Amino acid sequence: LNLGPTRSTGLELSLDQKISSAVSASANYSWQGKPVVLDAPTPYPAAEIAFPPTHRANLNVTLAGRRYLGTLGVNYSAKAFWSDVLTSQYHGFSDAYTLVNLSAGRKWAGARYTTSVKVTNLLNQDVQQHIFGDIMRRSVMGEVRVSY
Repeated sequence: LNLGPTRSTGLELSLDQKISSAVSASANYSWQGKPVVLDAPTPYPAAEIAFPPTHRANLNVTLAGRRYLGTLGVNYSAKAFWSDVLTSQYHGFSDAYTLVNLSAGRKWAGARYTTSVKVTNLLNQDVQQHIFGDIMRRSVMGEVRVSY
């Protein structure tokens, strides 16, 4: 069935700033209101509507120098209500969370080689981005890039 319609409202703000030739920063914020079911011959079932996070915010600082590179990012998401395709016994809220991510690296041989370490969830918090999602813990990954 084609169900609907619904109305969603929101706002997104962002700022990107180059601080120097090697350092930049960015920030963004979004607000999303709760969806509203509109009148229709086959209205969308109110019990099936998911409520995305009302507030989300991100802040990143990036270093992109001749030899060194890195990024520090902080990401916040408010709680959300998930009501996917399964029945209501599987619907539920995911908690609000804040992720701190970090990457750091070095360029070698005139930037032909780049090695880096990337850490997601630096503070090792229990984070579940979706009611059916896995619990995310700290993740550390090494990377080697070769340009030719």
